[in-house]
Amino acid sequence: MTTWPADARVWREREAKGEGTPWTEDGITFLADGEEPGVLDDSYLTADDLANPDIAANVAANRETAALVTWVAQHEQEQAYGYWRGPDDLPLAEAPIVQFDSEGQFYLLEGRSISEALSADVDGYRQDYEDFVAPCRAAGVEIAAEVDDLEEIEPAVTPEEFHQQRYDAHRAG
Repeated sequence: MTTWPADARVWREREAKGEGTPWTEDGITFLADGEEPGVLDDSYLTADDLANPDIAANVAANRETAALVTWVAQHEQEQAYGYWRGPDDLPLAEAPIVQFDSEGQFYLLEGRSISEALSADVDGYRQDYEDFVAPCRAAGVEIAAEVDDLEEIEPAVTPEEFHQQRYDAHRAG
């Protein structure tokens, strides 16, 4: 069982009780232990799709990259959010927050916590960040006061770099 950072525990417990989170109205839900976000499902690909070396290499690279993420939340079937542990297997408290989207792209987000990252990213408009600060604090979650105060955590290898390395390796055979 995963030992979640304090803010993720708060939101998961609230959802388990049927209570909302600051992002519920925006379609964000928190995942159960071991649950994979729907956006990772590639079962729609056909045998013909997978016969294409580029597609097959990308699918394999996506799976290998996703395996190094501890997934915590999702936005319907469009995006997933988690902790990028990476090949160094960072502890969750030190791991940057990563987003994976329905286009198959991995992005590191600003913020030291899932709360900060979601607050800055949930609708893609940083000006709404302040709308999430008060409900986070009311729930006892520590969050940076200003969006410009959010940290950018740079791991030794980003998920984008890791994905590209794995893709290249699969393409090379």
